[in-house]
Amino acid sequence: MRFPAPDFDVRDYARTAIGSHRDDLDLTAFAAAPLSSGTLRALSYLQVAERATMTHLRSVLVTATHKDARITAFLATWAFEKYWFADALEQIVRAHPDFDAESVLRHPRESTIRESVYANIVGVPMIAVHMALGTVDEWLTQAAYERIAVLEPHPALTPLLAAIAQAKERQLRFFEPQARYRLTDSPASRRIARRRLRRSAWPIGAKSQPRDRVREFYVTVFDPASLAELDARVDTLPGLRGLQLLQRAAR
Repeated sequence: MRFPAPDFDVRDYARTAIGSHRDDLDLTAFAAAPLSSGTLRALSYLQVAERATMTHLRSVLVTATHKDARITAFLATWAFEKYWFADALEQIVRAHPDFDAESVLRHPRESTIRESVYANIVGVPMIAVHMALGTVDEWLTQAAYERIAVLEPHPALTPLLAAIAQAKERQLRFFEPQARYRLTDSPASRRIARRRLRRSAWPIGAKSQPRDRVREFYVTVFDPASLAELDARVDTLPGLRGLQLLQRAAR
């Protein structure tokens, strides 16, 4: 490959990005058959995580990563899609009047200045780190949506979860080849990625959540075997074997 993810058409991705899901939601169905409290709390957790992408992007696009126009175009579209994922999840949670949505739905606010300064000092190797972060985050959140669909199949919820999981599959067709290429190409990137990913909250945006909410999310959605399977995927990324990122995040 002359450059990472050569088969991914970023212009087509930007042109066909998925926007609002509101027209496809049957919110009235939840009045007759409401979701369980556990599922609503898991969905609200994912809503916060998806909304946190904008905060994450502010720290990424003031670093060397921004100098790659192809990556910048992809990330802007990625954040657009994730904004609308969060919006759809919020509509579903708010469609349950007996559920205290205000206590769990929030707009994440995190300080990104320190991370941005560090990333600018590191320079080009941070591109691989950002691509690895995106890859692991998409693996985790995609698996979460698929697990929720199995744990509580609901005719008004399952189509949305399937649509989000499918969109994430397309996003991974950019993130994963980028991460593999850049980590393979640079020993420095592998060292820094290993250190930064170990210190990161999972999913992206979990840092803004109380620790008890993080643990509740993992206990509700995942079992030990599924977390081990996700960590086995992380092991396949160059230089990242043995981190057990997601099993550690669930503790």
